[in-house]
Amino acid sequence: FNLVNGDGAGVGTALTSHPDVDVVSFTGSTRAGISVSEHAAPGVKRVSLELGGKSPNLVFADADVDVAVRQGAEHCFDNTGQSCNAPTRMLVERSAYDRAVEVAVATANDTAVDVAGKPGDHIGPLSSQAQFDKVQRLIQAGIDEGAEL
Repeated sequence: FNLVNGDGAGVGTALTSHPDVDVVSFTGSTRAGISVSEHAAPGVKRVSLELGGKSPNLVFADADVDVAVRQGAEHCFDNTGQSCNAPTRMLVERSAYDRAVEVAVATANDTAVDVAGKPGDHIGPLSSQAQFDKVQRLIQAGIDEGAEL
């Protein structure tokens, strides 16, 4: 077992197309997964892909709505939301919706923003200016499509 971190253009292409590599396990975007598959295909390598996670939280009215929503929102903030398994949506039974919104807003308001490497309970910055710009565009797209912020 070898774990290799790096960018797709440098490390990914070399690793997936190298004749001494028999198996590739990749976690990342769907676009990058397509590239991994394409580079691994000529050598008929075994490939395992975990791509573009869309992890929903389901909250039903008979659940402890406060706990479910608080924990769901907190997990959304893990790693500044930049994880393939970060929850991306919360689907709430209509009768619990108003309470869920209250708890989600309170959880977000109670979440401090600070330096990523600093010990403590807080959310760090996004990984780059490009990622920040992407998130801002996605937020605006949601608002343009009717979401409330």
